Amino acid sequence: MTTDWNLLEVAESYEDYEPVRERAFGWPALFEQAGLADPGCRTVLDYGAGTGRVAEEILRSHDVSVIAADRSPSMLKVAQRKRQDPRISYQVIGADQRLELPDACVDAAISCFVFVCIPETEIIQSIVSEVYRVLRPGATYAMLDVNPDSVGVPFEIGRYGQAGREYAAGAPIEMRLARPDGESVDLIDYHWPKEVQLERLRRAGFREVGLVEPTLPAGYDGPGADRMPMERTSPPYVIYAARK
Repeated sequence: MTTDWNLLEVAESYEDYEPVRERAFGWPALFEQAGLADPGCRTVLDYGAGTGRVAEEILRSHDVSVIAADRSPSMLKVAQRKRQDPRISYQVIGADQRLELPDACVDAAISCFVFVCIPETEIIQSIVSEVYRVLRPGATYAMLDVNPDSVGVPFEIGRYGQAGREYAAGAPIEMRLARPDGESVDLIDYHWPKEVQLERLRRAGFREVGLVEPTLPAGYDGPGADRMPMERTSPPYVIYAARK
């Protein structure tokens, strides 16, 4: 069984998930790694933009424009309904992973939880290569993803896989995201080890390839703090970053 992101009900259910953890420390770390605050950053590509929440979050703190691209018309339908902003342009990604953009036209690129949704390694490699094409020289691509080392960790907000079970590269893995109403969004993701992701970036031509594993800051007392004790010591995310 897989998650069909093209279904409107799947897109709407995902929109119901409240990204408390991402807002607290996932997205800020991603934006920092991507260099969105750099003086020369004017145009940002969000590849795999989903319902547009990350694009919206970028605009809260950065003076940029965002190209929000996704393969799912349903995701973009929700995004356009909820997040109309002249600084965001939406684009459906073609079947060949290509974007309707010229070479070297964006100043930074990000992806959030894209590659855990894709089982085909060839498609993922095509995406990384396409992002490389549209980035200007010297720009950074940063990818926020589920930490493959967090399998079975009893996070309250989101649990990845089953404790004590080993998952091969590319294997389906269960992801449960808690909603504010007590229900959950249950997804089927795909397990990709860190070195596999790093190698994909290298193959595309990126340099200075590396990763960081953010955790909730020790002094954080904002929204959801009482629901994230594990996040202070066990990183639920990994951010891969590489420069063109």
